[in-house]
Amino acid sequence: MANEQNLIPIQKGELTKEEAKRRGSNGGKRSAEVRRENKLIKDRILERMGEKDWDEMIDGLIQRSKDSVKDFEVLRDTIGQKPTEHIEADVSNVIRVTLDD
Repeated sequence: MANEQNLIPIQKGELTKEEAKRRGSNGGKRSAEVRRENKLIKDRILERMGEKDWDEMIDGLIQRSKDSVKDFEVLRDTIGQKPTEHIEADVSNVIRVTLDD
């Protein structure tokens, strides 16, 4: 598993085209494998939960969202109404200070 201790940054020009292509291909294959595993897990969960269970869960979430901000956010995000999150920075008014020795 990757972590900051075992990640080695690649500088531009360090890899040959063939090596970069091979690594990209391996990454794509692993990504597809993980997506398939996640879909399998999702499908198994959906199989085990009947329609009645889903209805009860949704009703409970709607009720709890009236009192809980977190439950409201889960409900809002699930139905696709999550607001976009981006930060704009305006650096045009930056003052540069230099110190003379």
